[in-house]
Amino acid sequence: MIVGKTKSFFWSPPGKFSLHLTWGIVAGVSLLLLLAKMVEDLLYHELGTFDTVVTQYIQSFATNELTKLAILITQIGSPFFDIIVMVILGSYLFFRLKHTWEALVLAISLAGGGLLNYALKNIFHRTRPDIQHLVNAGGYSFPSGHAMVSATFYGMLGYLIWLNLHERNKPSWYVIVVTAIFIAAIGVSRIYLGVHFPSDVVAGFAAGGVWLIACIISLQAIRCYKN
Repeated sequence: MIVGKTKSFFWSPPGKFSLHLTWGIVAGVSLLLLLAKMVEDLLYHELGTFDTVVTQYIQSFATNELTKLAILITQIGSPFFDIIVMVILGSYLFFRLKHTWEALVLAISLAGGGLLNYALKNIFHRTRPDIQHLVNAGGYSFPSGHAMVSATFYGMLGYLIWLNLHERNKPSWYVIVVTAIFIAAIGVSRIYLGVHFPSDVVAGFAAGGVWLIACIISLQAIRCYKN
């Protein structure tokens, strides 16, 4: 009898929110610890070997075709492209599907990620790598804006797609895999093109992941309250 009640609770809106909150706290704390480690190593100038080895390894695969692909991928992760995607998909969610809160949280994931990244860059003032840049890049380097905002925005978009398929009992696992690969590709492209240190990208993913988790938990709290 107790087992049945437990199952019923976890399938209820409060139960689902509790699960999201639990894994969110665990994942969020883990990412914060990773970000703190990156910041500590940056402040104590301990990232040199890591950045050099990873950059040289990634750039050792350089070809003309791969460079063109990296430029295309990095453009997809640019603020201009992100805003276009947000306007199109946000409008579809808001006006067509009437998913007001999903559209709002998606917009917040993008705007909040961008603002947080701007604040962090201006705290640490790290200059970009002193190597050839294959694309134009201005501003500070740490953490990577492309990596951070892609983690928040495309991560949130992937989560919404996964949630929609999951709630309709359709195969959804592949959405997580494709989203993770896509976000990782954007980060790697920044290293390949010489405009970011690997530690910038790792820190961007960590900080973006924390913001993404906050957005997901907020959306689940709203959904729980509405139900």
